[in-house]
Amino acid sequence: MRQPLQSELPQVGGADRLPGNASPSIPKLVDTATLDLLSFWQEEDATADPAQVRAAEEDLAAFMKNLNESRTASGEPLVYP
Repeated sequence: MRQPLQSELPQVGGADRLPGNASPSIPKLVDTATLDLLSFWQEEDATADPAQVRAAEEDLAAFMKNLNESRTASGEPLVYP
């Protein structure tokens, strides 16, 4: 059996598996289109108007209260304790 030379690196996989050698057949790990859309929506909905912020907070509080009430009525655990 041949012994590898000190200068030879062991071959574990093909060159396509090395970092930086992205292959078109390998899917991206991050869906940038979705992140871009969410960022756009966040910018679109952003406001510094105290009346709009207060109204949004009231809507959220009502949503959480109603959801918890319906879960209590059906014997489910609370989502927003």
